[in-house]
Amino acid sequence: MTADEIKHLFAGKVIGSKKIQSYVYHALSLFPDILAEKIATTTWFMGSMDDAYAYAFTGNDLKNQHLIFLSDDLFHQSNNQIYFTVAHEIGHIILGHRNSVHYKQSKEEISQQEKEADEFAHQYGFFV
Repeated sequence: MTADEIKHLFAGKVIGSKKIQSYVYHALSLFPDILAEKIATTTWFMGSMDDAYAYAFTGNDLKNQHLIFLSDDLFHQSNNQIYFTVAHEIGHIILGHRNSVHYKQSKEEISQQEKEADEFAHQYGFFV
């Protein structure tokens, strides 16, 4: 699937600068189509925008959706680090990991999930 096709599937759910959007669309274009489509239809990506200090979502915007926040600091790192981080976060979603304000995870569970998300990113050719 091309980056443009993925952009269309997201239907505006990648919020942030053009640079952030470009990295997300390109990273997903490197995944199998079925995974790219699943992420594009169930996940929001958020980062800083070039023309706004802040933004708000309404109560139903994220219903039954996932959210990945990408820090501005990430985009000062190498391209490999940026793509690896995007793939790693996608891994958490695909692998069904829990990260919720309503669920307290043990250090062991967090460590295991981080290892699994790293392995997921490696499986698709993303390395730091």
